[in-house]
Amino acid sequence: MHDAVIVGGGPAGSAMAARLAAMGHDVLVLDRAHFPRRKPCGECVNPAGVDALRALGALDAVEAAGPARLDGWRIRQGAGGGFRGRFPGDVHGLGIARDVLDSILLDHARGRGAEVRTGVRVTGVLREGGRVVGVSAEGGEEIRARLVVGADGLRSVVVRRLELLRRPPRLRKVALTAHVAGVDAGRGWGELRAIGRGCVGIAEVDGGRFNVTVVVAGDEARDVAGDPAAFFDDALRRFGFADARRVDEVLASGPFDFPVRRAIVDGALLVGDAAGYYDPFTGQGIFRALRGAELAARTADAALRAGDLSAAALAPYERDRRRAFGPGERVQHLVEAFVSRPALLRLVSRRFSRRPALGDAIIRVTGDVRPVRSLLRPSLLLGLVR
Repeated sequence: MHDAVIVGGGPAGSAMAARLAAMGHDVLVLDRAHFPRRKPCGECVNPAGVDALRALGALDAVEAAGPARLDGWRIRQGAGGGFRGRFPGDVHGLGIARDVLDSILLDHARGRGAEVRTGVRVTGVLREGGRVVGVSAEGGEEIRARLVVGADGLRSVVVRRLELLRRPPRLRKVALTAHVAGVDAGRGWGELRAIGRGCVGIAEVDGGRFNVTVVVAGDEARDVAGDPAAFFDDALRRFGFADARRVDEVLASGPFDFPVRRAIVDGALLVGDAAGYYDPFTGQGIFRALRGAELAARTADAALRAGDLSAAALAPYERDRRRAFGPGERVQHLVEAFVSRPALLRLVSRRFSRRPALGDAIIRVTGDVRPVRSLLRPSLLLGLVR
């Protein structure tokens, strides 16, 4: 029996595996994909995520892969005006393709002693006496562990089998992601362009290759499904990137709203997107995967050493996670409300463009380098109303 079986080899699963293995535990990672593999994602790591990579001991390997540097973000209405916010001082984020980043992190977990099996599709959760004791895989294989970690993303099998989803998604958006070349979007800056209820995010990931993610309202899903590549290429032109040249296949994802009732049960816990997801902004998703894994590993280590994997023993992780991410998630809801409402975005864009400190403040909060309470400074609040 393993100490921990981790379902999902993305950033959350790999970071959790690396930390637990380094603590001396017997860890097995399972992922249905073979790596490297692409994943639909904005492919940005915010500044706090860069710090989390450093704390994990993986930043040198990531930087050796040649990611792009991100010093801040521009928010525009179409190809027209808007505002921008810069990260403070030498603090910066990264743009890096997920097939590159995820492979580095999975190799890092192996290097710390975790066993990794790819091409294994987990289909169920094993229970005995009301507690989780392992997982079942396609083909009937049963894998037993003292702790099961669900790190398998938006449509987590672990979440569904444990019936932890709080409600169906309400934010029913669809995203199309691909890499493009030939874009003049400015080095060192990510950019978000909004038109109507849709938007496109663009950021360099390496050597002149850019990630482009087109997000549309859910009621356009039928138009997207007919020919996603044609829809994506047309969106590039509509959003002002007529010279962009798509260099790989278009990947689709959505919706972006999967709240869970809780992230712990007897014998199991959830990390990363599986622990609850709401439309991230400017690279918050990778940070929360890495930081969540750090918090979870601390609690899991103590529980494994004590021989008590009950929900009560895992409760410190639940409290730490809510304290660490709760305020930022409320800001995400606020940002989404503005980005998806053109009149509101026009209003704040005019004010933010006249007062650069406002743009810096919101980008630094979404970059997780300033606390949410920093937005309540009197000087900023006065800037919003004057």
